[in-house]
Amino acid sequence: MGTFLHQAEEILAVAAAGTDRAGDLVILVDRQGGIRMLDPAGWSLPALKAHYGAASLYKVERRGQAVRVEGWESDQRCLLQRDLRGQRLSDLPGFPGVAPSTPFAALLPAA
Repeated sequence: MGTFLHQAEEILAVAAAGTDRAGDLVILVDRQGGIRMLDPAGWSLPALKAHYGAASLYKVERRGQAVRVEGWESDQRCLLQRDLRGQRLSDLPGFPGVAPSTPFAALLPAA
């Protein structure tokens, strides 16, 4: 699954870190690597994949305090979900190793 699963994990991390509470979103990746983002309303994932000739696609959904990514690529499928309740700063991308008790000023570069 390599790249396919890695992309799904990256999409989940970005979606979980975002504050946008917009509706569902589908990210289509074509065979040349082009990316298209669409509203999936009224479409099934197999229909979107076939209609746009996508090599892979990822559906991002927010439901309550959870975000999930469903991925499709050829004969591979994945479903990743993250609970957003109690998410700490150290859980967000770009903030590895930051403990919840770390003062914000300690995160800033020294003057």
